[in-house]
Amino acid sequence: MKAEQAIYALLDASPTLAALVGSRIYLDTRPEADPLPAVVYELISDRQNNTRVGEPETAVARIQVNCLGQMAEDAAHVRKAVRLACHNQAGVLGGVTVLACIQAGAGADSYDELVNVYMKPMDFTVHYLR
Repeated sequence: MKAEQAIYALLDASPTLAALVGSRIYLDTRPEADPLPAVVYELISDRQNNTRVGEPETAVARIQVNCLGQMAEDAAHVRKAVRLACHNQAGVLGGVTVLACIQAGAGADSYDELVNVYMKPMDFTVHYLR
C-alpha cells in the first residue's frame, strides 16, 4: 500500500492535475456515475529488493496510472499533467520515503465506446523504503 500512497500524494498535490480532474483520483476503479476527466491508479507489482543485513529495506513497485476522458484530447491533457506530477520525483510522499518515482513507459491508448471513455495509461516505477 505504500507505493499507492506515494503516487496518490504526488497526484493530489498537483495544481495542474487538480484543474483538470478536481478530486477525481481513484485507486483501482472509478465510480461509473462520476464525471470525466479522471485518474485511476493501480498497483501492478511490488517486490522487495535484496538488501544486506543492517541496511534499510527497499522495494520497487510498478504503478499504472490510467488517464481518462470523454475526448482523446482530455485524456492526453490529463496524461501530461500526471507525468509532470509524478516523473522524476523523490522525498517523503504521503508518509512514504520515496527514493525515486520514474515514468517507466506508456501503454496503448484505448477507447471504450460502450461508456464513451478514452484511456491513456502510463506506468511508473516507485523505489521506496519499506
